[in-house]
Amino acid sequence: MKNKIRIRIGITLVGLVIGGIAYWFQPYDQDTVLGINMWLIMSMGALIASFLLKLFVNEKSPKIALLVSLGIALAVLARIIYDTTFYDSTSHNMAPFEIIICGIITIPSAFAGAYLGFLGK
Repeated sequence: MKNKIRIRIGITLVGLVIGGIAYWFQPYDQDTVLGINMWLIMSMGALIASFLLKLFVNEKSPKIALLVSLGIALAVLARIIYDTTFYDSTSHNMAPFEIIICGIITIPSAFAGAYLGFLGK
């Protein structure tokens, strides 16, 4: 039982790292990181992470996809809280839509990666 919980927390942390890489290193005055859109980084990160996790972790594909997406959404939420607390309180007036867009972009990619990993097993 404890091993399953550790695996689920680990999968969520992988998503948190992907979201952190894509969202936390974004400059405040631009919508891109080195010319690459942050949403593309999140999407490709979710796809690749879900694929690799499905290959190496004995967990169901939907669970992997949803936990990776949850981790990415948590990273976006953490950035929103950080920005509105320390940087500019008006910088995320459309925060709920940011989280919804994050889900719309990462969930299908994570499911695609998890099911591709299922085929690769």
